[in-house]
Amino acid sequence: MTEILLLPGGGRTSTDWRLAGPLLEAAGLRVVAVELPDLGSWSWTGAVDSVGEAIDRYGLEHPAVAGHSLGGIVAALWAAEHPECPLAVNFDGHTNPTGPFDGVDPVGAERTMRAFLAEQTAGDPDMTHFIAQMDALDLIAVYRAARCPLLVVSSSGADLSAMLPPNVSVAFDAYVRGFARELMTAAEQTPLLSLADLTTGHDMHLEAPHEVARLILGHLGLGHRPTPVSGLPDGEPTPLGVPERF
Repeated sequence: MTEILLLPGGGRTSTDWRLAGPLLEAAGLRVVAVELPDLGSWSWTGAVDSVGEAIDRYGLEHPAVAGHSLGGIVAALWAAEHPECPLAVNFDGHTNPTGPFDGVDPVGAERTMRAFLAEQTAGDPDMTHFIAQMDALDLIAVYRAARCPLLVVSSSGADLSAMLPPNVSVAFDAYVRGFARELMTAAEQTPLLSLADLTTGHDMHLEAPHEVARLILGHLGLGHRPTPVSGLPDGEPTPLGVPERF
């Protein structure tokens, strides 16, 4: 039986997979959803180790690993170290928007974004620590280092820059363009790296669980349409699965 380990985003829980998880189970996968380590003590090494611990704890063999947001980055890191993994998926996980930039002065744009991040995390030592950890990771280099099939899924249905101050919005839009350019180049040069896009907001696994499940199944070579659970459409809550999983 094909197995998959699902990881939530930062500050979220495994119950975020309550819609997509049952669709994967209905398609014949063994699905286990787990938590991420606490952000206040976050380290990339510790996060990757926690994936291995979860695999051992649940008696998994060589599961696919998929994560949303921060969990997606952890899945990509797993892909860089585990050629036996059949598939890793990053659903809209990004590090700090401090470069690369496109179409603006990169020095000024980076200064703007760093000042904004510092303002947002001022007085919160846990978040300050977490932002520093995010800053230390070169995500494009992680993608290029993939040793198993790695799918990176980006969202294009939300205009995040509209919620930002005007000067920050300009810098953020330049980051989105610059990162997309570098990501495309990495995919062209990295045979194991595939890209996809969903016209959703950031929480794509909650907004479009059928599409999320379909992407996972297709890249696992199980490309049939997942059976709807209880006949419910996308976005409508489904019953939770086994407690330790969802």
